[in-house]
Amino acid sequence: MDAYAAIEQNGLRYLRLNQQKLRANLYQGLQDAIVAGDNSVVAIGQRIILPSSFIGGPHHMVQNYQNAMAICRWAHCPNAFVRFTCNPQWPEIKRVLLLGQQPQDRPNLVTRVFKIKLKELINDIHKKHILGHTIAGIYVIEFQKRGLPHAHIFIFFAKDYKSHTVKDVDRMISDELLNLETNRLAHEMVAKCMIHGPCGAAFPNAPYMEEGKCKKQYPHKFQSETVTDVNGYPIY
Repeated sequence: MDAYAAIEQNGLRYLRLNQQKLRANLYQGLQDAIVAGDNSVVAIGQRIILPSSFIGGPHHMVQNYQNAMAICRWAHCPNAFVRFTCNPQWPEIKRVLLLGQQPQDRPNLVTRVFKIKLKELINDIHKKHILGHTIAGIYVIEFQKRGLPHAHIFIFFAKDYKSHTVKDVDRMISDELLNLETNRLAHEMVAKCMIHGPCGAAFPNAPYMEEGKCKKQYPHKFQSETVTDVNGYPIY
């Protein structure tokens, strides 16, 4: 953390002392403040401009947004949304923890493993085409309150691979408990991470109970296929 803070401070110092190279004089103070929606007088006057190369700065965020909108304009609406969440119980994380350590004690390790697995997932989607032939993709990484990262991924499919019917959706998404004998690893993973815990009258203190009812509206009735409303959203 100290090394990162030193690098970040040096980068900010360089930007502050090299505003002429960044052509910061092109920003017209009051006029630019009005256009940007700055209603505070603190933002008016001599300002230090952070270029788009500074990760997390306003110009960096706007540039990424404009790039994403350009992809949407070319590829139209995204066809699938995938959320990839870090699991602190991954064996790659647990096996290298020191004695007495918890995953939250090693954020550097957690984020490194997450990045490796996310990169592999992106490779499976866009190079191995496990969901269908793709033409573009957008993803953003966010951090939960506990410090665990997760990624929101938008996928754009080629014309012949877009989902138009319920059968197309069911072909891509399957919500089932696989056979223990033929798919032991997948069965154990789904049973451990994906099954909604017990709730209802027998478990009134469950964290997802609210006013005597499950906030997730469980249990759902079994459905052999996906059912959608007029807007295309699944009906549970």
